Amino acid sequence: MKTSVSPMAARWSTASLLAAAAGAGLLIANAARTGQAWMPSYLAIWLFVLGLSLGSMALLIVHNLTAGGWGQAARPFFEAALRMFPILALLAIPLLFRLPELFPWMRAGAGLAELRGRAWYLNTAFFSVRALVYFAIWLWLAWRLRGDRPARVRGADQRPAARPELVSSVGFVLFAVTTTFAAVDWMMSLTPQWRSTEFGLLIGVGQVLSALSGAIISAALFASDADAGLRQRFHDLGKLLQALVLLWAYLAFMQFLIIWIEDLPDETGWYMLRTQTSWSSLAWFLAGAHFVLPFLVLLSRNAKRTPPVLAAVAGVLLLAGLADTFFLVVPPFRPRGFELQWNDLFALLAVGGAWLGLLLRAIRAPAAHPMRGDRHGGLGDHAGQHA
Repeated sequence: MKTSVSPMAARWSTASLLAAAAGAGLLIANAARTGQAWMPSYLAIWLFVLGLSLGSMALLIVHNLTAGGWGQAARPFFEAALRMFPILALLAIPLLFRLPELFPWMRAGAGLAELRGRAWYLNTAFFSVRALVYFAIWLWLAWRLRGDRPARVRGADQRPAARPELVSSVGFVLFAVTTTFAAVDWMMSLTPQWRSTEFGLLIGVGQVLSALSGAIISAALFASDADAGLRQRFHDLGKLLQALVLLWAYLAFMQFLIIWIEDLPDETGWYMLRTQTSWSSLAWFLAGAHFVLPFLVLLSRNAKRTPPVLAAVAGVLLLAGLADTFFLVVPPFRPRGFELQWNDLFALLAVGGAWLGLLLRAIRAPAAHPMRGDRHGGLGDHAGQHA
């Protein structure tokens, strides 16, 4: 059964929504006054919050399939994030009117002769159809995966209409395919000459890592001191976070290594922009905040079992996830080097504030899920008790 929004969450929600309104006004006013391009900033922030909802979907699917106590503290955030997909669709509307400003292959007379062989895929009509298909699938999955949905469709015999495990099994495949193609469409094609077979997987892992970080912060803020299993659940979440940090670092390094070894101009140019200019400072920040610092702290068992410490690590990773999305999206529009503009802040307030404010109103207190709860115990309760 749902519970009402906590007073603390309600206050933060109101503040976030007010910040969103102010950010939207400032973004419009600054763009009109200075003529500065605001679409790259808006796209980067929108993709980041979209990734939080997509990553939550992936983790909810995993918890439905594997169960475990680790998900009890995190499910409220995941399920609230799934309720944000209609909002994300609405927030995407401003992007639709300025797509040629973002994607060079959409511009008339762009002169990208080397892309003519890919025109069957990189064309505006097919791009729009794919985007509609992605969101249709995500909206359907979000509706089917939400924990409160079975309670509304049960009949007199109180049996759920569909097993969560079955929906999750299909959903896992759909999630993997759609997020991979969406990453190619909305991020890789910003530099259409560049390509990487690892890019979709790297983006998906980054989304899951950011979503888990958000869930840990939420769980720490709303945790009850009376919960006897609190430390074990955070220990489980910490081990999962540590594994994702290692996986993200491995994929990011292997992508760089393979492209460096191949030394193809179309592929190395993408990295040269980000490493041979002042964008390299952001690359070093990502190396430290997205891998080195979290990895070293999470080596400690006590750090993983202490909610405030784990939440602090998650906060660093969440900031790193935002910086990573900025690093992937914005450099082609600021080729002279790393530069922060007012539009970046205003877009963060507008899009991020709207998403967070509505998310806080959707979060409910953790509840037992008999089909997804502790039937298998914590994550690695027996094999990794002392990790």
